[in-house]
Amino acid sequence: MAAPLTLAFMLVGGLPAAAGQQEDSVVTARDVFERLQTEPLELLKKTTRLDMLDYWDADSVYKATNVMNGLSWLENVTPDYLKVCVTPVSTLEIKVLPDKKGSVVMTLYTVGGNTQAADTQVSFYTPELVQLDTKRYFTAPALKDFFDIPKGSATTMKEIQEMIPFPTVSYSAGPDNDDLKATLTVGEYMNVDDYNIVKLFLKPEVTLKWSGKYK
Repeated sequence: MAAPLTLAFMLVGGLPAAAGQQEDSVVTARDVFERLQTEPLELLKKTTRLDMLDYWDADSVYKATNVMNGLSWLENVTPDYLKVCVTPVSTLEIKVLPDKKGSVVMTLYTVGGNTQAADTQVSFYTPELVQLDTKRYFTAPALKDFFDIPKGSATTMKEIQEMIPFPTVSYSAGPDNDDLKATLTVGEYMNVDDYNIVKLFLKPEVTLKWSGKYK
């Protein structure tokens, strides 16, 4: 009788999912915001995160006090995208992306302010929030990808690379598509004369398309 009984439980959903099986089709950005344990979100207790979402659902932006006694607030919440200002100089974006096995979660943690060029840490997770190898899903643009230097120009890419030995890049996602926007952010912090040369060839942004990987 064991086999029929087991079958009956399976038919009514009485048994847990098989090992390795993922119900990731229902994971949302807000689920990730509630559950993700990562350094930027350590500033926000789970109860605080839930309060922020409740206020958002009531069409109100709640500026919550984080554990550093600063303010944090939500800027956008959709089923597959969420953006939170963790502090006035840092944001975390959560994007749920389609994957051949279901979905994968990307986070973009960007820090930058009056004395620091904006720079982003890109991370990936399973729907169960197990961290993945970023290199498997993301290849950063090379410095040359941010420039359009016409043939015959007196300025060469080699010269620009010498002007920007430590490039900083901010990345941003959004609710409308799966594109990843990359922006070179060295401008304000370069030598003025060098930047006046660099900006002549600098693209406003580089767009990376999602095809199971950004590259």
